Amino acid sequence: MTEKPYDFSENQKVNIMIEGMNTCWKDILHMATLHSFSKGQVVDQAADGVYLVKEGCLSYSCYLDSGEKRILYFVGRDSLCNEAGCMIHLKDRVSFEFLADTQAYTFPPHQFMDVDFVRSYPELSINLSQYIIFKRIYLSHFVANFSNNKPVTRVAEILLQLYESEHGITISQLDIANFLGLHLMTVSRALAQLRDENIIGKITKNKFEIFDPERLAEYAEW
Repeated sequence: MTEKPYDFSENQKVNIMIEGMNTCWKDILHMATLHSFSKGQVVDQAADGVYLVKEGCLSYSCYLDSGEKRILYFVGRDSLCNEAGCMIHLKDRVSFEFLADTQAYTFPPHQFMDVDFVRSYPELSINLSQYIIFKRIYLSHFVANFSNNKPVTRVAEILLQLYESEHGITISQLDIANFLGLHLMTVSRALAQLRDENIIGKITKNKFEIFDPERLAEYAEW
């Protein structure tokens, strides 16, 4: 191995886009298969392996007991996805949607449970453990932080993070409601408030207009 496991202490801020956390896995790309996905493509019941995003990004969703799909986070370049689903066999409970044209390497699921593999690549095992713990902290932070904020603050924060992202992601009002766990009408009212103050314009799958990022940051309490 030529690269140390990711130093999570250098990245304390929790963003909705998780990226750059598994770069050390690039040393074993010969064990993976490269796949290409188109923007808007959805993969349900992903059981074919653990993904390492090379270029692009995706949203990672789970299915609730009610059958509702809930976006949990977004995954970008050099980060793993679906590792938990493969390790504990939750293939019927997860879904990916590719938010841009994406290339991703796929590692076979059995590799992550192979004792010889773990012994041969201890740095990867450490990185994977850190990564899973980080995402647990991320979800805890998300619940604690967002549940204490007003809907317009929560909506402003996700808009600001998407605006500052280099990926040029555009998502619908329904996606925002899904991600934040808010009713669609609540999100619509929050967007209308920001639009009335000329902070934003259209927010759709096809158009993402932010006119005043500084005011948006005030609403997001950044």
